[in-house]
Amino acid sequence: MRVTPSRPRARGVEGFSLDRARELAVRRFGLRSLHREQEQAIGAVAKGQDVLVVLPTGSGKSLCYQLPAMLFDRPSVVVSPLLALIRDQHSKLQRLRLPVSRLDSTVPAAERRNALEMIANGGPRVVLTTPETLESEPLVDALQCSGVALLAVDEAHCISEWGHDFRPAYLRLPASIERLRPRSLMALTATATARVREEINRALGMEASELVVAPPHRHNLLLSVEHWIGTQKLPRLAKLIRSLPRPGIIYCATVDSVDRIGAALRAADIPSAQYHGRMKTAAREEAQQLFMSPERRIVMIATSAFGMGIDKPNIRYIVHYHATGSLEQYLQEAGRAGRDGRRSHCILQYDPDDLAIQARLAAQGRPSPQALARLASALIEWSGEKDGVDASSLALSAQVTAASARALLGLLDERGITTRRGARYKLAVSPDEFLALSRDLAGRFDTLRREDERRLAAVEQYASSDACRSVFLRAYFGEEAPPRCGQCDRCAPRERESLAVPRRQARRPAQRAGTATHPKHPPGNRGGRDRRRRRSRRRRPPTAAPDGGV
Repeated sequence: MRVTPSRPRARGVEGFSLDRARELAVRRFGLRSLHREQEQAIGAVAKGQDVLVVLPTGSGKSLCYQLPAMLFDRPSVVVSPLLALIRDQHSKLQRLRLPVSRLDSTVPAAERRNALEMIANGGPRVVLTTPETLESEPLVDALQCSGVALLAVDEAHCISEWGHDFRPAYLRLPASIERLRPRSLMALTATATARVREEINRALGMEASELVVAPPHRHNLLLSVEHWIGTQKLPRLAKLIRSLPRPGIIYCATVDSVDRIGAALRAADIPSAQYHGRMKTAAREEAQQLFMSPERRIVMIATSAFGMGIDKPNIRYIVHYHATGSLEQYLQEAGRAGRDGRRSHCILQYDPDDLAIQARLAAQGRPSPQALARLASALIEWSGEKDGVDASSLALSAQVTAASARALLGLLDERGITTRRGARYKLAVSPDEFLALSRDLAGRFDTLRREDERRLAAVEQYASSDACRSVFLRAYFGEEAPPRCGQCDRCAPRERESLAVPRRQARRPAQRAGTATHPKHPPGNRGGRDRRRRRSRRRRPPTAAPDGGV
């Protein structure tokens, strides 16, 4: 069962006002002003209210909790799902010389003890941590000693089973909130439908929270969809990448596609790097540092493992080589382009076969009735073990994917059917009771599979719709929108014609099919001179465009 936190209503904090937050934004963060949505979120916290913040990627969500944290008289806790995201936030706040502590599984013991001591002493401080570390007794003791001013749940869609990136560890956050009893709660995410917002509020006990929502599509992002089938896609991609200014990101659904595209770009002498989950940690970090370097303008070819917390401001394009599993995922990844406010391209290379890839990936985390029966039998066999079983061992015993084992254990943990100690799980009910619950579990996974199918159908509709891309996305997320954006490929197709031909070819006049590549030259020496000029141009080394284009 989920725990719904019950906390006394917080009151406004003395000395904390929106005017002070504005002054701090200018003086410490070097900003000219705050956005309207940022001010609304910070104002709610200043009054002691809980707040749910839904802002598109690149809209400055982190300032919504960083500024209040600097004005409180006690620590503020920020919960994030990824270590890379936590390290990135920690480095930025350190560069700004703001008091910050990082606590996760990778922090050395001596550094951890020092951080816990500073947290216990109170005062304004940002504490960056994971849901798992927030459960640890030393951190709970330190935070209870100092008191928690604000608890911010970043990537809050992870707490909802109807969100696109559900994480079972987030289900235990309400229990941590109940123990810490912060003055205010803040939940932040880039994308959330009305259904997901309702579940976030309900799970975190934020029934009377302030809601801050910005339109899901930023005006400087030019949305377009290209329809290509099978072997047409890779040659078209190479031409497209040559026509676009760098840096940019190409997202792929599979590791094999990342490797294949990486080899093609290297053969074309296009500076690039690769990133996926099968790479060693050191190799991934090296690729990320190369991409993030201000001096380098390269193309990153990656799976969805790359990008959360990436805030490189001048990413000029996001190309999706495969359709995503949901519009939530697509918009979150596409939103990493153009954080500097300049026009940037978000291009989906759509092939109907991509949907089968995404359906197969989604099915790995949704056990079939047969796989569920094997998992149940294996879990009963492991119930005699004193320390229980981890997801990998359970998957091996049941001969299912690790994703299926993690999905089952997360659902059992949510419902109190298992107890958890670290990464190991053990049945909290008798084997007979567990078998009686298996029918309900099968029905639950069947519901989740239907939800996956609904999300995937929305991606197909987005790709094939004649409607304005921005209007379609806003309607999907329940937002009102103008009749058209005026700049997507549906609204302004002529503006996108330059993307259909590489930059150098676009300068040449249109040519009828079947004609010669070069027009015939008149008699005399002009033809010879023209050939010599062309040979000279071919020998000349290519010059990179000032904006990083190839």
